[in-house]
Amino acid sequence: MSIVVSMLTIHLHKSVKAVAIATLLLLVSNMAQTQDAVSFLKAETVREPAAKARLAAGVEQAFSFTRNLIFFEARVNGKQGNFILDTGAPTLLLNNRGNTVGHPAPTGLAAGGTVSLENQLIESFEMGGRSLGKRWALAMDLRSMEDRTGQTIDGFVGHEILRQGELRINFPGRKFRLLKSTRQPRHEGQAPVTVLKFQFIDHLPVITLRVGKQKLRFVIDTGAGANLVDKRFRDVFTPTGTEMNIQGLDGDNEDYSIVLIPELRLEGDKLEQTTFVAMDLSHLQSPGQPLIAGILGSVFLADRVVGIDYRKRKINLW
Repeated sequence: MSIVVSMLTIHLHKSVKAVAIATLLLLVSNMAQTQDAVSFLKAETVREPAAKARLAAGVEQAFSFTRNLIFFEARVNGKQGNFILDTGAPTLLLNNRGNTVGHPAPTGLAAGGTVSLENQLIESFEMGGRSLGKRWALAMDLRSMEDRTGQTIDGFVGHEILRQGELRINFPGRKFRLLKSTRQPRHEGQAPVTVLKFQFIDHLPVITLRVGKQKLRFVIDTGAGANLVDKRFRDVFTPTGTEMNIQGLDGDNEDYSIVLIPELRLEGDKLEQTTFVAMDLSHLQSPGQPLIAGILGSVFLADRVVGIDYRKRKINLW
């Protein structure tokens, strides 16, 4: 079994956005020994005007759920490509495959090393029957991720494109759609079974869960194929005795524990024991913002129809 986790975080500044990108590739063997690669990246990209970030409600779009990631077709400058729908991503991130495609951006700081980035101006981006027109995107070499996943990855689609309404993801039906925000959302005529309020920490949608008597904040990230927990919260999880080897972009690697959080509760309901990878998530934290305990990835959502209403800051579950 192979799982991929990608995570992008953002911090706003005056004219640029400092972007922290974490990409985690989980390779699980038959003996439950996990090997992987992870990149934590901080970089700057051109700030996109709000008007250009808007995307009207589109048509329903099919996706493939491969390695717990949402792959779908979109077009850049009229050329069709394979993209990942990622609520943890701050903006549009393109794969330059080592080619010069735009203007050099400040060097990105990754786990144990640096990577080269570019700010790329594109003429058009189209998805779900709608076009964004000309806009800036961040570009970097994602070929190593393609090699590990066995998938063509032309880029990630994140917050800036999704933020104007509701992102409705039908995991069982393998379809998603961008909808207008509404007071009474319905899926096939039915009201949501559960409605969760969330807050934004930077661009990330964050919900609060109970673990015993504690309230902990978790990012909802469709670009994460596994759940992650910050190792500083060792009082809430139990090690399984298995480990994951994480390799950074510079080639260095380290082992991390696979753990269980047995007392996790959602809206008062106790969840089944949920598996997490315990690692340092300090890159997610922002000065003056509440502490983020971890990430709930696509594996947490995969049996549901999920509506993420960015305007009303609610997550609807069917």
